[in-house]
Amino acid sequence: ERETWRTMASKEVPAKAEEALRSKMKHLAHKMCKKNIEDFVACSRKFNLAVVLACREENRQMNECTNKYTNSEVLEDIKTQWLKQGKPSSHEWMPNVKPK
Repeated sequence: ERETWRTMASKEVPAKAEEALRSKMKHLAHKMCKKNIEDFVACSRKFNLAVVLACREENRQMNECTNKYTNSEVLEDIKTQWLKQGKPSSHEWMPNVKPK
């Protein structure tokens, strides 16, 4: 059944809706990775121009975290949830995202 919904999700989600779902995905990634993002921002403020060299680990951890929540598999899951829930148009609707 999951594969059927996933196949439908790829075909039945209009471009504008996909853009909104992608935005929700990014919002959730920022929420889930808040500490990693804050650590990188703090490091970059401290080291200014040397950020590339000085903040490699913080950057790696931030990217590793956000990539778990912003990939094609997560987006397909979000599309599937949106379709299963009847294509809700409410801005308050948020998908249940699990890292991939």
